[in-house]
Amino acid sequence: MSQTQYLWIPVIGCIVGFVYAFGIGANDVANAFATSVSSKSITLKQAVIIASIFEFSGAMFLGASVTGTVRGKIFDTDVYEDEPEIVMLGMMTSLIVATFMLLGATYFGLPVSTTHTVVGCIIGFSVSAKGFSSINWDETKNIFISWVAAPLVTGAFAFCIFGFIRYFVLLSADPFTRGYYAFSFILFVTIGIDLFFIFNKGTKNFKHFQDEVYDAKWVVPTSFGIGAFFGILWLYPIGPLVKRKLEAKKNANNKSSEGLVATEKVKIGEGNDEDIEDGIDTAEEITAQEPAETSVDPSPTVQEGVIEAKKTYKERFAEATYKQNLEQQSFDESKRAKECWDNAASYDSDVEQLFTFVQALLDFVFVSLLLYLDSSLSSFAHGANDIANAIAPVAAVVYIYQTGELGSKSPVPKWILGYGGAGLVLGLLLFGYKVMKTIGYKLTALSPTRGSSAELASSLMVVTASYMGIPVSTTQCIVGAISGIGLVEGYKNVQWLHLAKVCISWAVVFFTAAVLSAGLFAFCAYSPSLAA
Repeated sequence: MSQTQYLWIPVIGCIVGFVYAFGIGANDVANAFATSVSSKSITLKQAVIIASIFEFSGAMFLGASVTGTVRGKIFDTDVYEDEPEIVMLGMMTSLIVATFMLLGATYFGLPVSTTHTVVGCIIGFSVSAKGFSSINWDETKNIFISWVAAPLVTGAFAFCIFGFIRYFVLLSADPFTRGYYAFSFILFVTIGIDLFFIFNKGTKNFKHFQDEVYDAKWVVPTSFGIGAFFGILWLYPIGPLVKRKLEAKKNANNKSSEGLVATEKVKIGEGNDEDIEDGIDTAEEITAQEPAETSVDPSPTVQEGVIEAKKTYKERFAEATYKQNLEQQSFDESKRAKECWDNAASYDSDVEQLFTFVQALLDFVFVSLLLYLDSSLSSFAHGANDIANAIAPVAAVVYIYQTGELGSKSPVPKWILGYGGAGLVLGLLLFGYKVMKTIGYKLTALSPTRGSSAELASSLMVVTASYMGIPVSTTQCIVGAISGIGLVEGYKNVQWLHLAKVCISWAVVFFTAAVLSAGLFAFCAYSPSLAA
């Protein structure tokens, strides 16, 4: 194969692949942080900072494993052995269609499955090129099953986790104490499981470590030993420090409230009867007078225009991205969502504060309360799983162009992993707020305890799927988890119409992507050439 004549394919593929990674960041990565932002455990700005660390890290450490599945197992590479350029073209057209579908769905705030999109596009081009027999249906069948099973299993996990927290912690006689000690166990289990998967799968990207350092005998004790260490670290000294901080904050709020009440009482008591009578007489005299001409102040619109003109570009950028009021926007767009939040059950404020407060500790250490921790872990899982969807076609195109060969497995360059990770973070920053409103506010009411349960269930499901090499839909995992959380307090706490809209969009996007990908590939591959 003459490589020079096909240079335009990897060039276009790399450009479009970055845009697609941008779309994944705006859609799927936004899912990882939607519950954290909506429950006010972290701000949108903090979510972007966490994503820049953990999404990128997940892409670098775990991404290559899943990439092999998406790239080499969906279709039979043997049928393209003598025509690798066909695969290059197909991957490029798949990226173009997937990018179009994903950005369009994100614009309308639909949290679609990026896994659905890219797999559908690859199936579409391969069917168009070599027919239905070119698809590895046995392998693809497992992916189809995971699309249905993943949200259901994740929802069941979330239902059990939040149900346990609700009945044994939130509704107990002393919820704060129970929650305080439960966190130690949660840290132990969560960190232990995630480290186990990282040591087993993530280190396979580092051949020296796998060949000379890795030993299965120490993986389990090391992983859960580190988890136990952080669990003990919570009990002392982090936990007591957090308790003191919470008590100090609570006392400060109480004193502030008492001061406001006292001030109002003084103001009410300052006036006497004569002053009140004089005020009434004065008011009557003013009313009896002819209205005098008054100067007209600038209209509110003019004043807002002047204020807007004085803002710097940095301030405008912040207000358009990470400083938006997503809660108010969501409630303005959906009255049912507002009613759901207004009618949601409230639990012990100290426990909710405990879940929220520990987020500050994550700025310094990789340990925290359930919600903020699993925002990071879920982010790590998203970086591992979703980056495969963006870079799998890019990696295939680059590999074929460089070697002229086609293989189901080949090394994934680190620069491609980093390249895709950067696109994820940028997409979340600039466009992620649209899907965050859907996931975080319009399905059910969330709080730190509710959101943490959803994040824990979702992150463990996604990391497990990455470990097994199954490209599950992280979107479906988090949607299933949030729905499971809402069901704990009754089916009326879930916005079923909105949930149905989201689920229908998954099927529409998948089949539309497959058809459009097949059509675009056929147009590019089989159209008459002017040079012929």
